[in-house]
Amino acid sequence: MQELKTENKCEVMIVGAGPSGLMMACQLAICGVHFRIIDKKEHPSTYSGALIIHARSIEIFNQMGIAEKVIQEAIIANDLSIIFNGKKTIQISLKDIGRNLSKFPNLYLIEQSKTEQLLIDFVSEQGCSIERKTELISFFQDETGVTSVLKLADGNEETIKTKYLIAADGGHSIVRQQLKIPFVGKNHPVSLFIIDCKAELDLPADEICFSFSDTSTSGFFPMKNGRKRIDGVIPKELEGNHHITFEDIEDKFAERLRMKIKLYAPEWFSVSHSLQQYALSYQHNRCFLIGDAAHTFTPVGAQGMNTGLQDAYNLAWKLMLVIQGKAKNTLLNTYSSERKNIAKKLVRSTGRIYNLVTSQNNITKTFRIHVLPHLMKWILPLIEKHKIIREYCFNAISEIGIHYRKSPLSYYASLGNFPVNSPQPGDRLPYLVFTDKEKEINIQEKIKVNGFTLFIFTKSSPPVEILRISEKYKGLLSFEIIPFRTETKILYDRFGIKNIGCYLIRPDMYIAYRSNIEDVEYFESYLQHYLIL
Repeated sequence: MQELKTENKCEVMIVGAGPSGLMMACQLAICGVHFRIIDKKEHPSTYSGALIIHARSIEIFNQMGIAEKVIQEAIIANDLSIIFNGKKTIQISLKDIGRNLSKFPNLYLIEQSKTEQLLIDFVSEQGCSIERKTELISFFQDETGVTSVLKLADGNEETIKTKYLIAADGGHSIVRQQLKIPFVGKNHPVSLFIIDCKAELDLPADEICFSFSDTSTSGFFPMKNGRKRIDGVIPKELEGNHHITFEDIEDKFAERLRMKIKLYAPEWFSVSHSLQQYALSYQHNRCFLIGDAAHTFTPVGAQGMNTGLQDAYNLAWKLMLVIQGKAKNTLLNTYSSERKNIAKKLVRSTGRIYNLVTSQNNITKTFRIHVLPHLMKWILPLIEKHKIIREYCFNAISEIGIHYRKSPLSYYASLGNFPVNSPQPGDRLPYLVFTDKEKEINIQEKIKVNGFTLFIFTKSSPPVEILRISEKYKGLLSFEIIPFRTETKILYDRFGIKNIGCYLIRPDMYIAYRSNIEDVEYFESYLQHYLIL
């Protein structure tokens, strides 16, 4: 029998070094939590994979200090055009579509391999490494931890016990299967091809284009070095083929779309079978699912990788506080309840859109070709011109509109009467820029990843009792007093504070608690529900 190796310093085992696993490693490294991250692959991804990074994800990168590196590697999509049967029917500007909603108001396109490399570099800079060619063979858990059997790069096996195990091992997750967690959803009958290649076509280098015809549907996305990401519906004559090639798709591609276009120099080709599934639970005792191990979506809206990054971001700070003995185990239960509902909604919404743009059903096809063009001519200009519609769309696609208002962490977390439009417990901390000592400050950049942040608003002297509670929980939260001045009036107005109040912000930039009444007993009761002094 193999000897059990217990590494007291290793508290978390991360299985899988894709974007979600790497983000988990980054967050745990920042928090000072010891971990190991393994991946059975010898090398990181070299293909473009998930191409679009949304504003919410870049806000996380900004907190990590690497947002500028991401943007330098990315292309900003400045326009969106729609082509029906070879004719461009509409074009709108995407530039700064999320202005005043996020520090990152655009659509950013960066290859997954580059995103992963930035995360790998960050992990390395924290003094940590990824164990390649290392595979999880089996595991079991008890009330004290998770015992994992690993197959190492040299072929030997190692048995190690950690406090927690994170499954970031993809859609065919071994961890999820061994835990027997149901993975529910559907498989769309229409498959997609995905190509990275050069293309001769009349499109600007920074424009996203969707092309529809009687027989085909495709999307065109800009990439660096004059390349395009092109995806589309597998042609009817190729359905059922087990081995589809770039040459199969390129043949008569222009004819099917009724466009003047030539594809050449392919760098990556893949066929996606468009599974839409999510796990019925993201947690089983000491084991957690993140990323594709927890959910898979259609490519519509580029939600998959972005959602996985935020899974890791949601879970990491909760693990940190529990491992450090600063929070109760019940805090970890909020991970599954918060993130599972997000995936469930995305499966439904992306599935409906995917069906609309790919279905070969005669009624849907007729709508797509003969009705949709007229709707687009009417709807898209409204998005461009009207602030409310533009903000609604950006909130939805960029994931900044995701909230946890129904989370247990948001129960009994509001005291006082607030204006209807003020942010609630469970909402993302809004992007607000104000002036302090002649310097412009984004309030989101004040949030610390290793603890809660308490904003105390007061038009008079600082509330002594709130300060006393803040000092009492000093190891768990930091506080900042925001006095009322002309420069800070924007904050008082947005947060619905008239005279005095406070907002408690989670490490993941979501609002935990708010009050505009000085009732310290209620506030301390909220803190005691999950936190430990």
